[in-house]
Amino acid sequence: MKLLAVKPDALLRASVLVAGCAIVSALPISQIAYASDKAASQSQVMDPAGLVNDMTMALKTLNYEGTFVHVQGGHITSMHILHSSDELGELERLSSLDGEAREVIRNNALVTCIWPGTQSVVVSKSKPRDLLPKLDDSLTSSMRYEFMMGKPDRVAGVATHVVHVKPTDKHRYGYKFWIDQDTKMLLRSMLMDGPNTVVEQVMFTQIEYPDAISADRFDALPTGAQLSWLEPTRAKATSGLPKGLADQEDRVEFGKLPMGYQEVSETFTPMLDEENPLTHVMLTDGMASVSVYVEYLSKDEHKESSKGLSNMGAMNAYGMSLGQAFVTAVGEVPSETVMAIAKAVKIRQ
Repeated sequence: MKLLAVKPDALLRASVLVAGCAIVSALPISQIAYASDKAASQSQVMDPAGLVNDMTMALKTLNYEGTFVHVQGGHITSMHILHSSDELGELERLSSLDGEAREVIRNNALVTCIWPGTQSVVVSKSKPRDLLPKLDDSLTSSMRYEFMMGKPDRVAGVATHVVHVKPTDKHRYGYKFWIDQDTKMLLRSMLMDGPNTVVEQVMFTQIEYPDAISADRFDALPTGAQLSWLEPTRAKATSGLPKGLADQEDRVEFGKLPMGYQEVSETFTPMLDEENPLTHVMLTDGMASVSVYVEYLSKDEHKESSKGLSNMGAMNAYGMSLGQAFVTAVGEVPSETVMAIAKAVKIRQ
């Protein structure tokens, strides 16, 4: 049995390569032209920023269950997602359907990551990286992105609006969203580096909207499950979490940050077993997010291999020494952004 301490977020990778085929319509050319003109006219009158706001609300408030694929570089995985929302908050369960078995269960702010194969559990109050984008309400009123309507399309047999989101500077990627015309749910998204380079995409292949979802389906240890190791391991992991605001000390501050990025949370985890104390700070510009990890350890423990820039697909990271701490900034943002954020870190004495 292995207990993993709270460390930089383990990123779930997911997707599938979907082959498409062209469909030749039997409609007369005049009718095809009319339909095309009508769709273009509808796109022109739609408010793209308003659609993105509606999409953000749907992701948070709808009950939904479905399967989506996640493509990043050459890595392809499929995932099952279960999401519920009521007056008590959000519940979400994300399960891998291929590769190593793993699950992420989110109960509002508490996140439990489970690897049954290695009997490992991570419990954290840190915000995990979302495969489906969760956007800030202020995003569409900012000057950081431009919003434009694209040509209507279909995803998993469902008619969608298409919205292009283009960054106004070099410190963030662009996006392309396919939004269900009826429910306003996000059915497909692309992360774009420039106008033509896709660095990551997520697409639903099947989705349903139940009226209600039983809370039992979000239990880490389902009734009757033969996982005798899980509950004690989860309890031990939970015992290492900060107990309240007194443990979430404001230890990290920032100098000049790239435009629009601001801190949204800071969590301090004291020494747990053989792990060093760790501060996790989350920053966002309303759409893109960056995690900053400050690990408190002596300078001779800093690893040279962790310094400087590294990347995996759309994910960039920058590590650097800062006195008696090692700072790592990581996120789905350009390399210049993680470097600038890491270099802006200041540790309060």
